Amino acid sequence: MKKSIVFICFLSVMPCMVAASPAPISDKTSASVASTATSMPPPEMSALYPRIGKWNVTIRTEPGKTSPKGGIDHGVMTMTKGPGGFSVVQDFWSRGTSGHIVGQSYAWWDPQAKLYKSVWCDNMQGCTEFTTTIDGNTWTVALDSEVDGQKVHTIIHATMSADHNTIHEEVTNSYNGGPSQVATVSDYKRVVTGAKVN
Repeated sequence: MKKSIVFICFLSVMPCMVAASPAPISDKTSASVASTATSMPPPEMSALYPRIGKWNVTIRTEPGKTSPKGGIDHGVMTMTKGPGGFSVVQDFWSRGTSGHIVGQSYAWWDPQAKLYKSVWCDNMQGCTEFTTTIDGNTWTVALDSEVDGQKVHTIIHATMSADHNTIHEEVTNSYNGGPSQVATVSDYKRVVTGAKVN
């Protein structure tokens, strides 16, 4: 089973208009609206911003329980700031041994929990919520799931290069409390716009 570090939340907001006189706005409501209009993302969001951009990815699946022969997938990840910079949105697709995977995620800083939270949804596994620990240019995700009646503990560890142009990511799985085994190794390379093609 391939777990990816990517996170999504889809929100649909539809404003409603009522053909009645609007209620008067109190000073307290006005201050709240003004405060919201000038809010800035928390400083912790700056740890996610280096990921913004377009990335080509090669994913190598190691031989294992879910893929006896292993294989290769190629894809594209595009990261953008969410509304107001309060989140980072990831759009992802890949094709290869694992099939055609399409995913999307949202990642954000939760100031109350003091954690980076994420939600990832794809066309193969549905949606998964998780937290991420970030330390400089490295980040780690740990999550638990169940596959074919087996409990799976997954750890995703990624490191971004100092120049922010490559990411190396390893996903390990432990089945039913057994030893961790590398499931996938992914290498991301930033797509530089305006680069000359040789």
